[in-house]
Amino acid sequence: MPILVVAVLGALIPTAIYVLFVWWLDRYEKEPLWLLALAFFWGAGPAAFLSVAFEQLIFPAIAALGAEGWAADLIQVGIAAPLVEESLKGIALVGLVIVFFDEFDDVLDGIIYGAMIGFGFALTENIFGYFLPTLGEETLGRGLPFIFLRTIVFGANHAFWTGITGAAVGYARLARNWPRRLLSPLGGWSLAVLFHSLHNIGTSMTQHGFYFPLGFSLIVDWGGLLLLLLVAAMALRRECRWIELGLVAEVNQGLLTVEEYDVLRSAGRRLWLQLLAFRRGGRQASRAVARYFQTATELAFKKRHMRAAGNRGAESAEVQRLHQDLADDRASAWPWLWPV
Repeated sequence: MPILVVAVLGALIPTAIYVLFVWWLDRYEKEPLWLLALAFFWGAGPAAFLSVAFEQLIFPAIAALGAEGWAADLIQVGIAAPLVEESLKGIALVGLVIVFFDEFDDVLDGIIYGAMIGFGFALTENIFGYFLPTLGEETLGRGLPFIFLRTIVFGANHAFWTGITGAAVGYARLARNWPRRLLSPLGGWSLAVLFHSLHNIGTSMTQHGFYFPLGFSLIVDWGGLLLLLLVAAMALRRECRWIELGLVAEVNQGLLTVEEYDVLRSAGRRLWLQLLAFRRGGRQASRAVARYFQTATELAFKKRHMRAAGNRGAESAEVQRLHQDLADDRASAWPWLWPV
């Protein structure tokens, strides 16, 4: 039982911290919690266990072809595993953008959902594939450094790889022509497989006494992760721009004040006012303010997507509905929006 507790907590605590960070990263229009949970549990459940099943079928076939030693390792972990795992994780992203098209707005949303799938996958893989076997064979003193390596040094890898696929799917969501919509996810998946493969090859080589490839893996993993975070920051700035452009008409029509407009395009001021509302009126007040911010952002995003699609006819009815929702949510939030 202590081994199980250490394995579960060793994987769960860092994962919870990473998930909270990714949730915080989505600053303007939070994705539905149930949909984020669905993405996470796809990674932790079907994607993880189906990957094991497929790999158990593929790896013996590779050995049967005559591959041995290093060659077998490199083919199995450097080619087969990344192809299987990134495909099973990535297919959920395609399903999300098809089934929940209105909830999947852009590149940032793709990164968010991709990271959630990746963290779920890593949680299951770490517990059952690495921590329990390692702790069962080694002492706790030797097992803890390995847990640190898997959850801290390489802890965001699966989220990084699937986040690349997610970013490409989010880009396809915004593309105006079908070739880009079809080819972008394939390109993102290919990059995810490539980075995953480079990592696996580097770590596999250490088992044969070569440590330089591990350093290369570290550089590739952390450099790629930082680059993906930069892409997320750029996507966040684009969302801010959508809000700035999308709500100008509402200010001119008197539906929003200039001060509200300034708040709505500032993630920092939004957070400050939500905290202030919580201090003054508790959870109910904070939720009312958050719902108002969410509706205003949804309005701006909806107008942007409709303009991009040239869907002028549907815009009128949809915008009118969102205007009514905005008026209702604004009335509920108004008593808590500003300091007395």
